[in-house]
Amino acid sequence: MRRTLGVLLAAGALAGAAAAPAQAEAGLDWQPCEQNAEVECSTVQVPLDWANPQGEQIDIAVARRPATDPARKIGTLVAMPGGPGGTGVSWLVGGSPFDPEIAARFDVVSYDPRGFGGSHQLQCDPALMEEMPDVRPDGPEQFEGLKDYNRRASDDCRARSGAIVDHMDTASVARDIDAFRAALGEQQLSLYGISYGTLTGQMYAEQFPGRVRSLVLDSVFDHSQDTSGFMVTQAEAAEDSFDEFAKWCDRDAACALHGEDVGAVYDELYKRAEAGELPQPGGTEPMTPVELSRGVIGAFYGPDWHSLATQLDEMRNDQPTTVAQQQNPVPNPTAAFCNDHRIEAESPEDYARLFEQQEQAAPHLRGGVGGALAPYCLDWKAPVQNPQHVPDIRTEAPVLILNALHDPATGYNWATNVDSQIERATMLTYDGWGHGVYTRSECTAKVTHDYLIDGAMPAEGAHCPAVEPGPAPTSVRPNMPW
Repeated sequence: MRRTLGVLLAAGALAGAAAAPAQAEAGLDWQPCEQNAEVECSTVQVPLDWANPQGEQIDIAVARRPATDPARKIGTLVAMPGGPGGTGVSWLVGGSPFDPEIAARFDVVSYDPRGFGGSHQLQCDPALMEEMPDVRPDGPEQFEGLKDYNRRASDDCRARSGAIVDHMDTASVARDIDAFRAALGEQQLSLYGISYGTLTGQMYAEQFPGRVRSLVLDSVFDHSQDTSGFMVTQAEAAEDSFDEFAKWCDRDAACALHGEDVGAVYDELYKRAEAGELPQPGGTEPMTPVELSRGVIGAFYGPDWHSLATQLDEMRNDQPTTVAQQQNPVPNPTAAFCNDHRIEAESPEDYARLFEQQEQAAPHLRGGVGGALAPYCLDWKAPVQNPQHVPDIRTEAPVLILNALHDPATGYNWATNVDSQIERATMLTYDGWGHGVYTRSECTAKVTHDYLIDGAMPAEGAHCPAVEPGPAPTSVRPNMPW
């Protein structure tokens, strides 16, 4: 995938039945991590296919930051990374995801999801990944070409990596978590999931309800949407963030587009991209419309409104655009996403209608984060191990949901839906912008800490006030969709 506005976005459960807890020999061989000796690293062996526990085994990389106040330790808190493809080992190696109050009371453990990082990493031809075709509908030839590419890509990944391509779903990742729970000798876990990691958290709670001491779903993924619902709700969330960006430009003279019609500025750039006349920032090839929209949505994660406005202004004036710092892209998030989602379009006409629906929901951006990824699942040659469904979550412990009112990726439309699906859930609304809530303010942190430490839930309908974004981004731009 090519660089876009300095951003690279990365990115089977049995409903109603609890899975048998994993059995593993207690104890893990913790050693100082090579990248950071303050963090401990290990591996746990799990079945490649949980339906065949005696078959091929793979190693799952795990890391731990021991509680800084062991005398007051509550237990183990599992940090579930976003993605698909976020690596929890590097997350912990880079620093504690939690404030000192939480780090003191919990051993914080994370992992690389199967197929990524140090957990039997999926291998695919980088050159083929660079050839990902434009997903915008353009008749039968484009539709068949996209499906042909997806078949070739899945065949290539399988040839290089084996059957892992068939078993990268979040329900299997949840079972991996229960395997290292058993190896740690813990009866219950506290869990914190961010973004796509909230889907892993839901799958864990569905399969192992009795193993959940507490569960925080931060910026929550809604797994109940069919193809059309998924793409439309993603588009709605992205367009809402665009509208908020435009409102900010209208009220703040620091915006490089202050006093202008921001939507019209973006629409003109989009037309130039459609005509192949919009150069890549820092590159020579033209930028596609999908790349333009994806990059803009990436800036909403922070949100980094100041830099985005400057970049759009520079782009329309054909000025060199500063390329923002970015992380390395994940090898291929498609395999994991396609294991979790049945994406359907029976004909070129059906496919075109999906995009028409997105454009109606997002007249400027023309789609959302998922709209740029889901098409690569059409004819992807791997089973959908964990298809979309309403998770059956019946934990004794209540579930805390955190979501921003204006999240570009896991929109508020998703959060309210998931909140209604979980009987013992309470949602805290952050009345601001961006992706990820826990670290937004003292208010959001306190609610999270009170829940994780004491089990105290906020009142129904609780809100934390927005914090106006400053000139610097408030979070790292992700290299994955969620």
